[in-house]
Amino acid sequence: MKREKVIKNISDFFDNLDWKYDYNKDTGVFTSGINMGNVIGSIKLVIMLREHHYKVAACLNSKVESEHITEVAEYLHRANFGMNNGNFELDYRDGEIRYKTFTYFKGIELSKSIIEDSIALPILMFDKYGKNLMRLMLGEGVPENLIKEAEKCKDE
Repeated sequence: MKREKVIKNISDFFDNLDWKYDYNKDTGVFTSGINMGNVIGSIKLVIMLREHHYKVAACLNSKVESEHITEVAEYLHRANFGMNNGNFELDYRDGEIRYKTFTYFKGIELSKSIIEDSIALPILMFDKYGKNLMRLMLGEGVPENLIKEAEKCKDE
């Protein structure tokens, strides 16, 4: 699939939802955000487009404080275990948390559904795991128990 068509399809995704976004032609980066409507607040959405792939990252606006980083790292590792597409990442330098997906499109015709899913999935993962992540960031709870709770609530 041609890069130009991917740019158009990603733009169409945002336009069809009347979702505000910016696209920087020079860097190949889309930026946007979404209000989660809960304690998580807003998350930043960044789509980094390259010649044959793009990455979608949803970034939490809150940072992990150093005294909670070990518990948060355990929580994120437990959340990541068994995931098929994408993963949570934690930057130990500054406490940033994001969920990232990767889509390779060289020689492949991407469907509208694949593009939509690659953008929506990071948001859905923050919806599923975010509230208990925030609790843990405030020093409340045990990672293993909070994961079980998050996965039970959303799977029912």
